[in-house]
Amino acid sequence: MEKKDVIEFFDRRASTWDAEMVKSDVIIGRILDNAEVGQDMDVLDVACGTGVMFDYYLQRGVASVTGIDIAPEMAKIAAQKYADTEKVTVICGDVEEYAFDRKFDRIVVYNAFPHFPYPKRLIKILAGLLKEDGRLTVAHGMSREAIDGHHSGAASKVSNGLMTAESLKRIFDAHFDVEVVISNRHMYQVSGVKRDVLAHSHGGATHSHGGLTHCHTHGDEAHDHAPRENATPLEELLVMMKYLVTHNDAHAQEVADLAGELMAAGKEVAYDELMDAVSDFDMVNAKLAAILEKLSVEEF
Repeated sequence: MEKKDVIEFFDRRASTWDAEMVKSDVIIGRILDNAEVGQDMDVLDVACGTGVMFDYYLQRGVASVTGIDIAPEMAKIAAQKYADTEKVTVICGDVEEYAFDRKFDRIVVYNAFPHFPYPKRLIKILAGLLKEDGRLTVAHGMSREAIDGHHSGAASKVSNGLMTAESLKRIFDAHFDVEVVISNRHMYQVSGVKRDVLAHSHGGATHSHGGLTHCHTHGDEAHDHAPRENATPLEELLVMMKYLVTHNDAHAQEVADLAGELMAAGKEVAYDELMDAVSDFDMVNAKLAAILEKLSVEEF
């Protein structure tokens, strides 16, 4: 799937999009309840189309709505419809590349997720656009089977198909504490709160976690573990795991940040492949962190 094909497909349909839209106020209300969209929040609507969701956000008393869509004709219509609404800003652009000047309380991707070529990369980028304790929601106002059937015709060239909600949850797990996983004959939704990143520091040789220390010497193979006196093998293991979790997160983020130079150099394929690898790494590290938390609770 190429982004240029996605742009062309939705630009051709922009003029009739609202007239052909089928939506349920009840289902959308349930989705936004689960997403905890409410008073005084800043909301980012990703792939906003013609602004179908904007009224629903505004009715909940949000502080602002920022809609972004890669298709110029879709964004144009959304901007025209809400030109007199100060709370609404519409951007024509690629959410994976656009430099936002703020972060958001809530991000919603409604009826659009299968049209993104690299789901892991998208989720990671959206996580970075959220405030602390912000929430991301990916949702559809119909079943997964209905979405795939709808996309099997003319839209097949611009859709990856909608992955199972459990598969999407596993992608979320790298960055979010997932609280909503729904896939039934009425709707599809995965929603989670941005996970706090464990504190970490660089440049020094000693790192302290929960009273245990792990000393690491960069540039050689020296590792000095220094748990408390008479530590058990399990306590020693916990020291190493805590070190790995914090440093894996930090270094993966550094790789992701530096990967932007590949994009700037025109190496988009290499960038996408690297970001996919970083997302996979994040998922593994999240599993390691979960095991660490369980062991820590059991033992201490």
